[in-house]
Amino acid sequence: MSHLSRKTPNSLAGRRFRSGFTLVELLVVIAIIGILIALLLPAVQAAREAARRSQCTNNLKQLALGMHNYHGTVGVLPFGFSELEQSWHAMLLPYIEQKNLYDTLIFQESGDGNWDSGSANTKACQTVIPAFRCPSLPIAERLDYNGIPGRVPTSYNGVASSQAASDDVSTIPSGHPKVALELYPLDGVLFGNSKVRLDDCKDGTSNTAMFGEMHTDPEYVKDSQGMDYWQIGLPQTGTWVQGKKGGTEYTEALASTYPKLNAWRDPTVHGVLMEIAFGSYHPGGANFAFCDGSVRFLSETIELSVYQGIGSRNGQETPGSF
Repeated sequence: MSHLSRKTPNSLAGRRFRSGFTLVELLVVIAIIGILIALLLPAVQAAREAARRSQCTNNLKQLALGMHNYHGTVGVLPFGFSELEQSWHAMLLPYIEQKNLYDTLIFQESGDGNWDSGSANTKACQTVIPAFRCPSLPIAERLDYNGIPGRVPTSYNGVASSQAASDDVSTIPSGHPKVALELYPLDGVLFGNSKVRLDDCKDGTSNTAMFGEMHTDPEYVKDSQGMDYWQIGLPQTGTWVQGKKGGTEYTEALASTYPKLNAWRDPTVHGVLMEIAFGSYHPGGANFAFCDGSVRFLSETIELSVYQGIGSRNGQETPGSF
């Protein structure tokens, strides 16, 4: 009679059991996780940028609606800037739920109407207004600049011209049109003491831009020109007189479609042209609000003649695809 051998607990003593991972396996797992994160991160960043661009679009829609409400009340669009150094941003305040701030502004040259520290106008320049700031803008909310402490930068400038190449005629680079933001009148919708009606947009309100994005970066300077753009007040324009030369830095609130879009990306572009050019922190182009109230994202590869055409209200350009 045969007997089957029976294993006892003691018979297992010589066997080895694996526990945990080997170093190689652990490194492989870490590498796989790293690859997955590397694949996922661009998608997350793209989703975040899409959300920021959407909010930027909403900002411009709010400003465009404010412009139409202003036009409906006053009969014209606001000036780009005035002889009292306020910009179109200031005039739009009551129409973007900022009437209380607007009521603090003083439209005079003396007393509290100046831009000294502590004045009512300076305090307005120090007030953060979300509608004037693209969420992709990576700089501080307030900066000490040109004598105004805690000055708030803006992401959106008005469209003054399709041909302006500088703030001042005297600083236009050689080979470019002798058109500057100090001149009156210009062919855009927002310039010094402008009083443009929507009916004046003979090219069609859907083909005429009101304002667009700027690549705001006050710390970046090229050819002695800073890429600084600000809301509400423009103290350096103070000596401007309609029809005469004077003042400077109108680019703090206005821009031109004469230079190519996102000119800041091209190191060969002169700093004077770079300063006056529209651009953004979004990849591939920038948002613009048009006189019909629509907001469109324009590609930086847009044909230059078409792009320049949207900067004029009555140039009779042939509309292109944009």
